[in-house]
Amino acid sequence: MCARSVNHADADIFGSKIMGMNRHRGGLFDRGRGGDTADLREHNLALVLRYLRDNGPSSRAQIAASSSLGLSTLTGMIGELKTLDLVNEGLAGTQPRLGRPTHAVSLSGDAWVVAGLRVDVDGVQAKTATVGGDHLGSYADRADLRGGDPTPAIRMLRAAIDWIVESIDPHRRLTAITISVPGTLSPCGDSVARAESLGWSDVDLMTCVREQLQAGGCDGAIVEFARDSAVAVLGLARGELRDRIGDRTALYFGGERTVVGAILLAGEPLSSGPSGEADFARIPVQAPGREAQRLGDVIDLSALLTTSGVMAPDDAAELVDRFPREALSAFVAALSEGQEGAIAVLTGAMGAVGQAIEAAAAVLGGELVVLDGYLGVLGSLVEPPFDAAVEVIALGSHPSRVVDGAVYAARDARLAQPSRIRD
Repeated sequence: MCARSVNHADADIFGSKIMGMNRHRGGLFDRGRGGDTADLREHNLALVLRYLRDNGPSSRAQIAASSSLGLSTLTGMIGELKTLDLVNEGLAGTQPRLGRPTHAVSLSGDAWVVAGLRVDVDGVQAKTATVGGDHLGSYADRADLRGGDPTPAIRMLRAAIDWIVESIDPHRRLTAITISVPGTLSPCGDSVARAESLGWSDVDLMTCVREQLQAGGCDGAIVEFARDSAVAVLGLARGELRDRIGDRTALYFGGERTVVGAILLAGEPLSSGPSGEADFARIPVQAPGREAQRLGDVIDLSALLTTSGVMAPDDAAELVDRFPREALSAFVAALSEGQEGAIAVLTGAMGAVGQAIEAAAAVLGGELVVLDGYLGVLGSLVEPPFDAAVEVIALGSHPSRVVDGAVYAARDARLAQPSRIRD
């Protein structure tokens, strides 16, 4: 496939904000400008914690060498983080034969709990962990939440928060919670602007979450909402693909029913939003002899089932809406049986994905592409053709990937505001 030129319309899909950040990526310990002394200290405390999160137990000299912080300043910060029960310091595992013994600083946080929740058409999931990264517990409440009425989901969300609060040991405290939702969030991030799979529009979830946390005595916890695609790619960057992603610019194509997108810059996610950032479904693609279409219209799981003749349109829409994994299995079964219609449709769909990869990599400077969800399964069967110099990883679908990512997001939110952890 020939490399595809990218015009201004393509660039608008990804948003000028992301393009600007991609051109001006800062180092890990860049301080930025503005703010008072307290803000700067909070910023530097957070950077020390992120360094330990990403690099594991490290000496003070190693931390200082990767920052603009002097050893005396760093010593005071480590003392403060010890007081907050966020780090430990002890003898390093490997010691020099001569001279003073070497000490290592490590992320602790055993006294502090973070939680991740996933709200989707099939119910509510939750997981808890310590800030240090130790898994504590899991929860799931299954129900069909389609239909546009958010009341059942809000009721289940309250029950999940009650479980989180009640499951925490008395010597621990809930300090941050991230809730992932499908669709787009409001500009201020406290409500669901639109979620087509749920039939929601302008649904306020923050009020019920705050009320339930206050009732459980955890009203000081940080609460954030995030798109499911953003937390999914964060979970991959912090977990199973950590070594492969590293600091590279990664483009995430995922979803269970249709394609959703997210971007990682230096290991940090920039998710799709109201401005259309990383809205990969809108990338224009073109099959030979046909008019240009949006990627989402070509690669939508219902469209694959219908166009291939595997299922009638109404049956495909119903199955994909309620049971996307079963719908994917039906399409894969048709491929396994050698149905020519399914094979031809998948080949064309992967060609469209290849065009989208070309466009996204050209605009964003992508070095790695992750295909997840149903695209990961299909991409492992037929590799999308493209000429861009990027690595493509096709992953099998994993039911807990989103809620795991929400836990990582909650931990990151807490590490960004360490001095306020006792508030």
